[in-house]
Amino acid sequence: MEAVQLECVRHRLVRDAPVLRLTRKDTGSIVRDKTLTAAVLTCVALLLGGCTSASEEPAAAPVVINLPDGRQVTVDGTPARIVTLGGQWTDVALSYGITPVGYYDALEVTTGDPAPWFGNRLAESTAIDPSGDIVEQIAALEPDLIVAPGFAAQASQFDKLAQIAPTIDKISGEQIDPWEDMVTLMGVILHEPDKGREIVAGVDADIADLAAEYPGLSGKSYAFAFMYGPDQIQAFGSATDGAAQLFSSLGLVVAPALAEESARTGQPRFPISTENVPLLNSDILVISASTPELEDRLVGLPSYGNLDAVKNAAVSLLSQTDITAINEPSPTSIPYVFDKMRPALEAAATE
Repeated sequence: MEAVQLECVRHRLVRDAPVLRLTRKDTGSIVRDKTLTAAVLTCVALLLGGCTSASEEPAAAPVVINLPDGRQVTVDGTPARIVTLGGQWTDVALSYGITPVGYYDALEVTTGDPAPWFGNRLAESTAIDPSGDIVEQIAALEPDLIVAPGFAAQASQFDKLAQIAPTIDKISGEQIDPWEDMVTLMGVILHEPDKGREIVAGVDADIADLAAEYPGLSGKSYAFAFMYGPDQIQAFGSATDGAAQLFSSLGLVVAPALAEESARTGQPRFPISTENVPLLNSDILVISASTPELEDRLVGLPSYGNLDAVKNAAVSLLSQTDITAINEPSPTSIPYVFDKMRPALEAAATE
């Protein structure tokens, strides 16, 4: 079966756009059938009475994207000068062999270095300086597509970007967009859906191989958290979060206490104080801190030492760079961070 199936339904109006349905069934432990609610894609032929998949359309056929916030974006032709405002989209573009003409990566701003999974592929790209005039910097690059997740919250800035080139905000209702949907959407925009399927299938195969290597992970619980202040920890409790889906692909489930807290607050990600560290009790703990001092404080907490994962050496204490790879998963960040987590995964699987 194909990694991704496109299903178009004829409608009379663009607002009744066909949904791009993703059906992914792998030989490993990953079986998922979901609708790409992130973005609804249509083609111009819709108005002429029908719709076909992007692979059957002329290479320059416009693509219409209906975003969750109600915006409709039309991308004409095949973009060649793309600006990516976010590490996930940057990695997606690079996975298609496209070097963005400009990019913004919060990790690089924080650490001073590009994400290691990018390698040297951004050497010819212009880094957007967030302390300067972002719109002016992007306009100077003369892009024909801008992907800017989260910029809808800054309506005036988003509208200015949209005047420069078609601008795509978040494509899902999740705090972190699912990487597979981003890859699939980019494939449709670039008129390379087969390439998109190939990218997704390749990452899925790597994940399936890891799950097969550690079958003992199936049904085990995990906690994922980030300490950003002396008494502030961000915890993750929703199984539908873009980052959480990576854990579920290995057969892991959200720690019960965190899932309950997420349901109670209605937030996929929520703050907890250090006195609530016991909420992180799980079979495997993946955690990071924003500074070495905070990491020392974290591991020095008596409640931290009492966690099951800590007692069983099933802890992956990641750097801020590493945690970003799983917090904002993308095609090449996923194998990178899973390799970093391997000792903890093995410990949890054999416990």
